[in-house]
Amino acid sequence: MSNYSKVQFISWEIHTGPFVIGHVPAGQIGFYCGLCNLTSDRRTDALGQCWDIDARLLFVGDAISKASALVDNAPTTLKVFLAPEFLFRGAGGAYLHDLLNGWSGPAPTEFGLPAPYSNNWPGLFGGLQAIANNAKYENWLFVFGTAISASFPTRQASSGKYLLDPSQPGEVYNTALIQRGGAGHTADSYAARKHYISGIDFLTWYASAGEAAHIAGSVLPIDQSAIIPADVMGVPEGGATFSIPNINDATGAATAFGIEVCLDHARSGGNAANKYGRLRTANQSVKIQLVPSGGMSLQDSSIRLLPAIGPTPHSYAFNCDGLGNLAAPWAGSHTQIWNGKNGDVVPPANKLVEASGGAALAGTQLAAVANHVNLPHGSVTDAMLWNNGNGTQGAGHVRVCTPLAL
Repeated sequence: MSNYSKVQFISWEIHTGPFVIGHVPAGQIGFYCGLCNLTSDRRTDALGQCWDIDARLLFVGDAISKASALVDNAPTTLKVFLAPEFLFRGAGGAYLHDLLNGWSGPAPTEFGLPAPYSNNWPGLFGGLQAIANNAKYENWLFVFGTAISASFPTRQASSGKYLLDPSQPGEVYNTALIQRGGAGHTADSYAARKHYISGIDFLTWYASAGEAAHIAGSVLPIDQSAIIPADVMGVPEGGATFSIPNINDATGAATAFGIEVCLDHARSGGNAANKYGRLRTANQSVKIQLVPSGGMSLQDSSIRLLPAIGPTPHSYAFNCDGLGNLAAPWAGSHTQIWNGKNGDVVPPANKLVEASGGAALAGTQLAAVANHVNLPHGSVTDAMLWNNGNGTQGAGHVRVCTPLAL
């Protein structure tokens, strides 16, 4: 059992938006960066997506390793690592859903995968859990941004085999994997899905001839926005509140966490009936409110920290955004850490960290993430995976903040 008296926040400031060419409103096109296997339909390119996942896992490992050199290693300090929304999506805009958890035994035959992916491949989440499964990270909690995945219906080909049918809309998921670090803690994890799709979640334009991608209007969100997540009734997957076994405060009480992915932090309820997030909608407060995002900042009206009434000096809202800086020029990333009395406008004194991607800030330390990794079939640069087409690209920096009382 681990009791923590301090928390140290670590953000991965990396731009996770699409590659954009041209200017709004006319003449703008865009695409998703990622590895592909020379296929015209990147949505079903299983091999290219496997390569993409393996490359991104290597960058994740480097980011965490760079951060680990800067943290407070005291066993009473909980290290919370947060990456932004859309960290994992691939060149088609979403991975095939089976690639998140991989497979024990042969891969699905319709994927036609060669070795090493044809048998016993752990997938994205298995790879992330393998990184966390290290005694070096015993006192860490990882929030690995989000992964976009999609499932397609199947059709029977003339050969009699059943194949994926990308002529039908893909059913999409936006999932955050939250994992306790340390050896032997793989089961201590939580998966939460974003509930409210945003206009920037998928491209609204796509003009590369002969290619296909998940775009706005051609995807089916798995979670319906008209349903208010009934967290107080115990949502088994995708609930906004959770705890992780043996992550406790100094008194031995389980630490209450909240997770709101991007728009989920600003709205909740059918047709955005509530102009505040899922935690407030469910009337719940937490010690650590996590907001991985791609185009969102912390919202005063959505902060829900413990205690529910009065000041919250030992509770925190933590945002890591992968789309915009806090100041011009906007494209980039940012980190925010707030606390303060619930329901009030958060005063400047309670905005403990406000930092745009890669910018120096007192009380924090920065480390640049590697600019390339090596796969068996060649080197992969960071700009091949994260690049907005206008000079904002690469694997960015990790920001390690000064420990705070918990």
